[in-house]
Parts: sequence; C-alpha cells; structure tokens
Amino acid sequence: MTEEDVKDPWNERLIAAGLLLLGFLLVFPAVAIGAPNFGETSDVGRAFPFLFDPVWEKYWNAAFVVVTLYGLVLLEGLLSRAGDRIFARLGMVTFTLAAVMFLVITVLDDNNVAGGRDVEAYFVALAFPAVIAYGIAILRTRLLARWVGFAAILWTVVTLIWVFPQSRGPLFYEPALVLIAIALVVPPRRMKRSDRADQGGSPVSE
Repeated sequence: MTEEDVKDPWNERLIAAGLLLLGFLLVFPAVAIGAPNFGETSDVGRAFPFLFDPVWEKYWNAAFVVVTLYGLVLLEGLLSRAGDRIFARLGMVTFTLAAVMFLVITVLDDNNVAGGRDVEAYFVALAFPAVIAYGIAILRTRLLARWVGFAAILWTVVTLIWVFPQSRGPLFYEPALVLIAIALVVPPRRMKRSDRADQGGSPVSE
C-alpha cells in the first residue's frame, strides 16, 4: 500500500466528517430565524434584516439537509469498502427519501399550504431509522470504534421513541451524526497500526 493509497481514504474521512459537522451547524441559522423571540423582529434581526428575512429560513433548511446527505453518501462509501454492503446503503437510501420529505415540508410551510406537519411525521419515520442503519453498519465494520455505533443507535432509538408520537424535535438524531463525524476525524489506534504495517513498518502487537 502506497502513501497515496493511505492518504485518499483519510481525506475522504475528513470530507465526510466536515460535511456532517457543517450540516449540523447549518441547522442553527434556520432555527434562529424561526424562533419566536429571535427572528426578524428581534434586535439582531433588525440589525441584520437581510440574513434574518424569513425567506432565508427556507435556504438554510435546504442547505442543511442537502449537506448532511452529501456527508452520509461519503460515509456509505467508507462503510461499504470497510465491509458493510447492506445497512449503510439502506441508511443512505432511507435518508435520501427523508431529505425529500424535509424539502417538501419546507415548501409547504413557506407557501402556507396545509399538510406540512403530516409530512414531518414521514420525515421522522425515515430519518431516524436511517441513522440507526448507519450505526448498525459501524458495528459490522472496523471503520470506527464499536462504542460509536452503539451510542449512535441507542441515542437515535431513545429520541425516536420520544419524538415520533407527536413529531416533536425532528432533528434530534443530529447528535448521533456529530459523534460519528468526530470519530471519523480521530481514527482508532488499530487502524493506525495496520496502516504502518502496510507501509512497510514493523507491526505493533495488540
């Protein structure tokens, strides 16, 4: 294995982690604009009317879900090459459908069309199981530490049970994705040792 062969997967990990973290950060402007006491009528909103125009909530929401989807697509590729060819793919397809539902919610709400809350239930029913599928894929591979997969699954299952009956907190799966992103940036020691061995260095015993 050459140095470039090792570098390319690492770069892909960094890009996937960066997209997942960026998607999480993009949630906050949309939430701020839509908040009752922190929107266009607040002091900050009046100081920056362009950024806090209600139409920007639509753009921030669209950016958030699309960027998150891009990160999950890259994560699916990493998990597939690491040995899982089932759950990560199912998670990617399911989250793609959830992203479509989220964009439909945004369009309905921005045009004051009834039905947005009903569509939100479909988003919850798709997004949370998608994250659970990624957690299972992590458990089936050595891409990340196993506790990351367990934590992602446990958090998502518990929050799904809480939010699904009333579709409250549809983005509560995000901490699980943030955890996965951080874990991508800090690879396990076992991976570092194997990489050194593949590059001709002396392997380190466990």
